[in-house]
Amino acid sequence: MYDKSRPSALFHGLHHAHKRRVAEEQAARGLGDLGAPMLLLSLFYAETAGERWSQRDVARTLRISPATVAVSLKTLERNGYVARSADERDARRNRVSLTDKGRRAVEKCGESFRAVDERMLSGFSPEEKAQLTGFFHRMIENLGGMEPPPFVSREKESED
Repeated sequence: MYDKSRPSALFHGLHHAHKRRVAEEQAARGLGDLGAPMLLLSLFYAETAGERWSQRDVARTLRISPATVAVSLKTLERNGYVARSADERDARRNRVSLTDKGRRAVEKCGESFRAVDERMLSGFSPEEKAQLTGFFHRMIENLGGMEPPPFVSREKESED
């Protein structure tokens, strides 16, 4: 039998509680139809770096399947957050870009994540926050050494 006080069980519970609170914060900001905030954020940071990503680039960066990206993009496109267009050099490949509505949603997503972080880490000292961040990085490395997606800055994380 698995003990519900084990780290894996607690992390699972934290993940779902976090996801639920982010969805609530997004809905309060008029983003109830936004199901893939990290996809929008990754596109935003790619565009900020002067890049236009394909669906495959999004899948590789977020470490999700191309099929999952396709479904998410279809919904985001239908709701006006992203646009897809044929690659100028390779018509078989689509490039994905944010619309103006998508860029506004990115700002609201940031507000949502900051609000959830503030609530989640209420009562933690700056030292405890830094220690927790270090633990997360170490756990990720222990589970396969995967680096965070390129849009996540370790320096920025440690400042929060």
